[in-house]
Parts: sequence; structure tokens; C-alpha cells
Amino acid sequence: MTLEETMRRIERKLEKIEADINEMKSRMLESTKPNGRPLFSLPDHLRKTAIGLMKVRQGTASDVSKSTGRARAVESGYLNQLERQGLVRSFRDGRRKIFSLQENLSDRIPEIRE
Repeated sequence: MTLEETMRRIERKLEKIEADINEMKSRMLESTKPNGRPLFSLPDHLRKTAIGLMKVRQGTASDVSKSTGRARAVESGYLNQLERQGLVRSFRDGRRKIFSLQENLSDRIPEIRE
């Protein structure tokens, strides 16, 4: 493969990444909380937790912490904050607390790819 072909392949991949990011941004702008505040207006620490939950779709604070790279206790606190704000819901499965996005949000949130 020549250098020119390699550069074209890289350029195509970058264009696809840019298109995916733009699509994700537009869908996040459409996704609003029950009080009408956009998801992107969350503080960075809560937005990172929300995106981690989007990746796992449904799971414990441990599951989200694996996605975000932060401690389980930190994610547990942030998930509880998101629940109080109406973005997240939870239920008990024995001793485990399972979190998921609220129905009205999960319908409009883009699939997050690894």
C-alpha cells in the first residue's frame, strides 16, 4: 500500500468519526430532561456518568465505573444525583441497585460505540 492510499484511508476514517460525533451531538441536543434542560448542560462529572450509563444501558454503579474509569463509590453518588434530577431510574435486584436511563430519554439517545 502506498503512502497516498494510506493517507486516503485515514482521511475516510476521520470523516466517518467526525460524522458520528456530529450525529451524536445533534441527538444529544434533542435529548432533554423532563424540565427541558438539555443533557449537554449537565456538569462534566455528571455528563461523564450519564454517558457511561448510556454505554452499558442498564447496570450497577460498578458497571458504570468500568465504563468511566472512576471509582464505584464516585459513580454511585453521581448516579443517585442523576436519579434525583429525573434523568435516571433505579430498582433493586436483591442487594444490587440497578440503574437505567428514563424511558423518555433512552428512546432518543444515540447508540454509543466503543
